Amino acid sequence: MPIADSLKPRASANTQLALAATVWTLAAIILGARGISWIPAEAIWLVATPVAVGLGLLKAHFLLDPLARRMTERIVARGRDRCAGGFFPWQSWLMIVVMMSAGHALRLTAIPRPLLGLAYVLISAALLWATRIYWSGVRGLAQ
Repeated sequence: MPIADSLKPRASANTQLALAATVWTLAAIILGARGISWIPAEAIWLVATPVAVGLGLLKAHFLLDPLARRMTERIVARGRDRCAGGFFPWQSWLMIVVMMSAGHALRLTAIPRPLLGLAYVLISAALLWATRIYWSGVRGLAQ
């Protein structure tokens, strides 16, 4: 075994699923908290926020749920004692960096914070809802 492989932290499929679920859950909490803090407590925004949540649930259903299922299947298929950071392929880690950079870039624009807040709430709702797939995978493997 090459020395680099022997230094990799190893984890079971269950631990890798828990790590994937935790990443999505933390991202959802951070985005949701930031987004809500930018939405004023005015009637129009109090109506728009549940609409953003509803759109987020649709995004989860059509985009993130299938992705989470594929990632869960991938993690389970990888099996035990695999690199702990490999629960997402390198392309997914690259996408995470791109999305974080895009979020930062959006905050530097002149887009009003309440509109950004709605976008953040939408993404947060989608992530939070889709993360249930990872968490149920964790429960399924634990049994």
